[in-house]
Amino acid sequence: MQACALYLVLLALSVPVQIYCQKKVDKRWITAQRNTSWSSQLSRPSGFVSRAQYRLKKRVGGFKPSVTCSNYLGLPYLENIRRSRYSICGSTPLAHLDDDNILCKQQSACLSAIDCFTAPFARHGNSTRASISLCRSQNLVLDSCKFLKNEREDILLKNFPLPEFGSVKVACALVNVTSAAKLTKELHWLQNIHHDVWWGNATQDSPTVFQACSPNSSTLVTTPTMFVMRDRHTSYVHEMEVVSMAFSFLAALDPKDVGVHGVQVVIADRSPVTSFLETWSRVSRPHQLRILASDPFPPNTCFRSAFHVYASAGGIGYNVNPDTVGCESPVVMGFSHWLRQLYGEGDSSARLLITPPSAEAVAGPAAEEAGVRGLHPPTGGIILKNVVWLSRRQLELVRLLLNASTSWISMRMVRNEAAVVAGVLSAVQEWNAESCLRQRFERTIKSEYALSLVNVNPVHGGAMNSARQTMNETDSTAAAGHRRNLQGFSQQQHYYPKLKRKEGLTRIDSTDIWPRRQMLQDASSGGCSSSGAGGGNTNDNGSGGGEGCNSVVGESRDGNDGDVNGEAGDGGGSSQSYIIGNNAIALDRLWELDNIINGGCRRTNVLFKFVEGDFSDESFNMQLQTIFRTGVLVGVHGAGLAHGFFMPPGQSAVLQLLGKSFAKVTASNIFRNMAANMGNYYEDVVYSDVDIDVTVLKAAAKRAMDFVARKVMELQMRRNGALRLVLVDQSHFSIVIPSEEQCPSNATLRALR
Repeated sequence: MQACALYLVLLALSVPVQIYCQKKVDKRWITAQRNTSWSSQLSRPSGFVSRAQYRLKKRVGGFKPSVTCSNYLGLPYLENIRRSRYSICGSTPLAHLDDDNILCKQQSACLSAIDCFTAPFARHGNSTRASISLCRSQNLVLDSCKFLKNEREDILLKNFPLPEFGSVKVACALVNVTSAAKLTKELHWLQNIHHDVWWGNATQDSPTVFQACSPNSSTLVTTPTMFVMRDRHTSYVHEMEVVSMAFSFLAALDPKDVGVHGVQVVIADRSPVTSFLETWSRVSRPHQLRILASDPFPPNTCFRSAFHVYASAGGIGYNVNPDTVGCESPVVMGFSHWLRQLYGEGDSSARLLITPPSAEAVAGPAAEEAGVRGLHPPTGGIILKNVVWLSRRQLELVRLLLNASTSWISMRMVRNEAAVVAGVLSAVQEWNAESCLRQRFERTIKSEYALSLVNVNPVHGGAMNSARQTMNETDSTAAAGHRRNLQGFSQQQHYYPKLKRKEGLTRIDSTDIWPRRQMLQDASSGGCSSSGAGGGNTNDNGSGGGEGCNSVVGESRDGNDGDVNGEAGDGGGSSQSYIIGNNAIALDRLWELDNIINGGCRRTNVLFKFVEGDFSDESFNMQLQTIFRTGVLVGVHGAGLAHGFFMPPGQSAVLQLLGKSFAKVTASNIFRNMAANMGNYYEDVVYSDVDIDVTVLKAAAKRAMDFVARKVMELQMRRNGALRLVLVDQSHFSIVIPSEEQCPSNATLRALR
């Protein structure tokens, strides 16, 4: 009931509304925070919104949205959708129809019903086409061929069907939506192309509905069906708008049948297919996406439960409202998490990650299908995020050659794109160069190179026979340490056999190598020197003398803090104080050393990589694989910025480049709202004429990277505590053995590990 009370408090901040509490949804999703797999919940968008709302309230400082933010973007937004219900067919609301009315067991009880809804939105300038239409129907009969038979004369509307009279049949009296919209000002939203398509030529035909919808009918579809009408099929941002309203519609109504069975998406317009249908296909899972124009249903197919979605320049994913550009939205955040989950991306904001990386994420889909588990990247702990420049050069070039460009499109063209690319790349490199990790790497390259001149690995420096021969000469303690190293037990120090002079090649004993390495590292890192406190000499069996830098105080492989003892850590030579166990580095300790010699470096394990995103020749799915790993999205106003909805909420940044003449255009608010509503960083980068000011852009890019790095690190520390780097290579690994359940006789070996 606490969740219910919370919901009522939020609603009381806005307007009086009907009480609609679902404590089961909130409880389920509060519990689900420990899960990283959301795939089973994709048919319940309301849960994604509840989860986002819960996180916002639980964060430091809480969540106190204004009335405007709540009404347009919060839980009251979904309540406003429910409250807007207007029945255009049937006097009984769908939610109150009993099974006898719905299942059509008798003709007298076989009823249809159609409820329509809208949502709050701000109009885009003086647009007369801006509208949102969401309808839900039961026992609707469709003749697909007649529905798609005719073509509209208006070139802007030719992608919408002009159904023949009677192609849509219902068993209830239809309201004239055009007349209702004219008579009642509050119902003006009923007057749009979507209602005209579906209900303009629909007829009441109870006998046909009963025949098609009876339980034994061969044309009865019991799977919940979503009919989608696309307004502008070539623009990702308008496609995203329709998807956002499908999400919001289902989140508001929370239909039980969709939650249980999912929903099959049917594209009901006459527009060509586009690559964005990949997303609709994933929404439709486990059912197959259907394109009505190429795969019509049989005549007089009955749809027991159907949803009809349309949005044009008004959906929550196309928000031009200037009053909400500073609002965070649980609906938009939930929508983003839902989109990412559709593509198998884990919950980027989960406090706990109890499952290891998938095999597909580390290796590929074939490894995932093979059931491979436990894969890890070679170096863990360094987070690499993309900084993507969204190029429109190829698209605008073709438009210019076809004389298809317009004045407002020309306002978005970039003449000095080569300088922009070089500038953003330079900003990334300069930002990375300030990292303590990068600066330490650069400082130690020279010393490591000097060490490499005397430290020659026998595998690469001579015949394998000599390596085997000298291995036999190694004392028993070192040999035991080497065996432990192969099992993943030994510390960062490695054993090198006492090699002799052979075939003109000088091989150096490990007792010579480790002091040299220590002195070279101390000189570059500011750590303990060999002559300082705790810097005792190293004896033949590799045990370091004294304490201090030669004593590793950290975490052993089983995760317990403490001094590394002889069993876990004897090896060749001394070790740095930041090394934990065999293959881990404690970044806080490493940065303490860095602070001694270079207090001005950036303490971060997040680095960035520049990507020139000319996506004109890439599939939509390939584009998203880049976007999922993107921290900063940079581009002029255009549909490509809608990729921002797929970026992790609260951990990403968007830079919108705007010429002065375009900066005041209402449509620029779309991406301002997108970023702010998701809790991400946003900045306008305004420029004059046709050339972008690269200096201004570089400064903005660095501010964006600062935000992303800080937020990503905060999340990591909430999940894992102290940050670490982990190495998995030929010398740092744990052997793989069967589980005790699979091979009980191996219990002794497992106990030794």
